Amino acid sequence: MALSKRLGSSLSVFFAAMIGAPSAVAENCYILVHGHGVEGHITSVSDNGNLVQPALDYWSDAVFDEYSNSDFIEQLLVDGGNYGVVGYNSTDEGEYPYWHDETAGEIARQIVEVRAGQGDRFEHSNQCSSDDIFWIIAHSQGAAQMMYIAGNAVEGSPYYNRAYNQLDSNIEIQEVEKCSTTWYGSKTCKTVEKEVRVAGLSENYSVSVDFDAAINGVAAIFTTGGAITGTEGVDRICNGSWYDDLVNSLFLGRECSAVRYMQTNDVYTVRNYVGTNLGAPVYTIGGYAGFPGVESATSMLLNGEDDGYINLASQMNCSGSAKRNLWSNLKEYETLFGVAYGSAVFSCDNDSKGTARSYNLASIYTDHDAQRNGGIFSPAYDSIPDGLDCGSGKNSAGRISACTN
Repeated sequence: MALSKRLGSSLSVFFAAMIGAPSAVAENCYILVHGHGVEGHITSVSDNGNLVQPALDYWSDAVFDEYSNSDFIEQLLVDGGNYGVVGYNSTDEGEYPYWHDETAGEIARQIVEVRAGQGDRFEHSNQCSSDDIFWIIAHSQGAAQMMYIAGNAVEGSPYYNRAYNQLDSNIEIQEVEKCSTTWYGSKTCKTVEKEVRVAGLSENYSVSVDFDAAINGVAAIFTTGGAITGTEGVDRICNGSWYDDLVNSLFLGRECSAVRYMQTNDVYTVRNYVGTNLGAPVYTIGGYAGFPGVESATSMLLNGEDDGYINLASQMNCSGSAKRNLWSNLKEYETLFGVAYGSAVFSCDNDSKGTARSYNLASIYTDHDAQRNGGIFSPAYDSIPDGLDCGSGKNSAGRISACTN
């Protein structure tokens, strides 16, 4: 079933707008939001005179040679359509969390521009028109930012229409018990005050941003390889063992300060920063293939299936822990020596999501890099609860195209 049919009621606003103008034919406009580690806010000219556009290049660049010459956008537009690219500063040096004005705020402002028919800030063909049907596609960290925007685009949301120039969550002074034991075994305890990080943002740093205008009327948001509830990899980077530090230094090279907001604990996970509804439905695509070659070692930092960077449970926005031992069929089992047995103890169906209006699309055998550049063209896939069959056998770009045409 095509998603455009599944979401017929959501699209009625677009079709209604065309009444009285029978010659107008609405096209799909796909707005793409990149992930972490990109100077998406700039363009430059290389030494050989080529235009460098990191936010646009993100969707075809490849870390692994086997994915070279692949192009997510080209595969996405196989049946036609337009697209707009959002660019923002997601570099390690910026250290901007997903709620920041330089991330969520900038993304929302650019979405509004694209939807108004002003085009994006990059040079390419197939720019969007204001009367197109709008779909948003987010990868990696971009998914957390879109959840924050969509989750605060509805009146009554905790941070409705507000981004924050705040680099970390709030601090509270809490009373905790501190105990010590003498050499002869006597234990004494006392209550002390301690600064503790908590989920929350200060209005002293708020910036007004029209999330409502960015999201209202969007047909759907797709996430692929999304760090929706963070990643266990960052947990281990920030609070890991010597072994975790070794894997990080050899294969990731991340500093905790650059990615701290992608931890899976309740202080940072985005579902604790949104309201009880989302401004648009979110459809999740998860990957469960590790990286090629020696880079597959990054999966050692992650529990359950993963795409090399992000736990599958986080990619699919499952309720509970992002570190669930989730299998590729989105179910969790009791295990003995790593072998599953018995009936599932948890199923990540549409009723078991971390936020409202979040739905399963597909679980496919692809890694984090290939999810953004289409490097694995026809990945294997597993049957999942409440999954959609449009585009079966295709990668993320192919499935989204099939589900929206």
